Amino acid sequence: MALAGCAGGETAAPAQAPAAVAAAEQPTTVGGYEGWWNATPLSGDATGLPEETVAVNVRTGKVVDAFNRALNDAGKVTNVSDVDYTVVPDPAWPADSVVIIETATGQVIDSFPVDQNGVPVHP
Repeated sequence: MALAGCAGGETAAPAQAPAAVAAAEQPTTVGGYEGWWNATPLSGDATGLPEETVAVNVRTGKVVDAFNRALNDAGKVTNVSDVDYTVVPDPAWPADSVVIIETATGQVIDSFPVDQNGVPVHP
């Protein structure tokens, strides 16, 4: 009995070599911190959400992540180098944390504790 669409017992060559298929199926890596400040509401209405933010590691005083809503809406990733922001450390920032700063105002809008590698610590 032959099934429709079968090659009559012959095996067709794969369209791509197994290595090419494996390379094409590599998972996408998502990096950075996620929170309300860089989320897009299901409705698409981002009214009241920051247009641009930076994440600053308080231990180092360096920008370790950035988000720009216009780049995001265009389907692009925001690199730290895409955001022009000069960090001005504040002794009031919580120790051992990352602070999220809205670049338009310079205000800290969120913070969370991190370990020495910058990984969020959940109490």
